[in-house]
Amino acid sequence: GCRGGWPQAAMDWLKDGACLESTYPYTAQTGSCSTSCAKTKLSFGQTIKSTGEDKLASALDSQPVSVLVESGNAVWRNYKSGVVTQCPGGHSDHAVIAVGYDATSFKIKNSWGTSWGNGGYMTLKRGVGGKGMCNVAEAVVYPALAGDVKPTSQSPTPSTRKPFPTSPSSSTRKPFPSSSNAPPTTKPRRTRKPRASKGGHSGAYPSDN
Repeated sequence: GCRGGWPQAAMDWLKDGACLESTYPYTAQTGSCSTSCAKTKLSFGQTIKSTGEDKLASALDSQPVSVLVESGNAVWRNYKSGVVTQCPGGHSDHAVIAVGYDATSFKIKNSWGTSWGNGGYMTLKRGVGGKGMCNVAEAVVYPALAGDVKPTSQSPTPSTRKPFPTSPSSSTRKPFPSSSNAPPTTKPRRTRKPRASKGGHSGAYPSDN
């Protein structure tokens, strides 16, 4: 809420279910809580808390992670873009969501709107050790996801595309003739008309015998 809290306590509370944003929208105003919405059960197990950059990176391989940071300073108020490489070194006073990392940095998403930072995001230097840059690795908190989130070995859904022919028998083209029954490739000899004999009448050619 607007008066702060601890990520671990919030996740433990969510195990009983939560209202959907579509039925209980955020208003950015101080008011009384509504109890009219139906809670939706969330599928996650125990809340895990760890410390260190390696633990943070390992958790980010599977899901976003809640982290505490040192944000009450000019570095955070004036941030626009780039990688933050130094913080004053104060106490953690704000919770954000770590959403990714690479070899040199961690990327976090803040709750101060898209007009802050780089569209609502900030990039912090990785590899500084200890609590991490701006304490980003001091308190790494996330829920254990229920069930197996790894790819399964289920049979693939049959394709609706027609398969390509796999053998000559399924092809619509006529097969080439084999060498054993191929028809002659030479044209038949033309039959010549018989010539008239010397006796004045027509007749066939004499046979060889």
